[in-house]
Amino acid sequence: MANLNLKGSIYDELSTIGISSLVLGTILIFIGLWVSSRANLGAPLLASFFSKEPTHKTLHWKALLSSILLATIVALLLLVLFEVQKEFYPVSHKLTRPSKPFYALVSFSAGISEEIIFRLGLMSLIITVIQFLKKADNPSNKMIWTGIIISAIVFGLVHLPLSKNFVEPTPFTIGITMIGNLITGSTFGWIFWKRGLLIAILSHIIFDLVFHVIGTPFG
Repeated sequence: MANLNLKGSIYDELSTIGISSLVLGTILIFIGLWVSSRANLGAPLLASFFSKEPTHKTLHWKALLSSILLATIVALLLLVLFEVQKEFYPVSHKLTRPSKPFYALVSFSAGISEEIIFRLGLMSLIITVIQFLKKADNPSNKMIWTGIIISAIVFGLVHLPLSKNFVEPTPFTIGITMIGNLITGSTFGWIFWKRGLLIAILSHIIFDLVFHVIGTPFG
């Protein structure tokens, strides 16, 4: 394990993920903007831009700060749970964590691309499909939560290949990855539902900075 090349594993994988995310994200952002309007979701700031409505009427600072606070609390809670897990059920680590500046850069790129893909794109699409099948004019809270949970599960599955760079894939580590991403994905999904895309992106970035840059979950 000591001879493993960090650049040849994590960096190459992130490059591949970045390219595929760019292509998929471009497609999903158009799908998301179209379908999210039917589900009363989406990007209110983008909508205000195209409608020439003043931005200050759309962006509510209390909503932004409360969402960032929620993301920070969730990040700190998960970091505490990781520390508890290390004490009672330590797992073997495969590679040394990348540098803090690397994680800071990834926090911004992941916050933008993942919210476009999983919330604006996938979550909106799931809700709109359910809404169509139910022949409902507007989605119910149950429909929206179904979209939040399903997209959060997919969010966790997508993170499994990356987690194997740090820990051996066992039922326990897979479960930890899925549960952690289910919690975060549901949090970002709720923020996207209630606050819109931009605040979901900013909250995601803050979460990643607290979780990966301030904290060391796989350290």
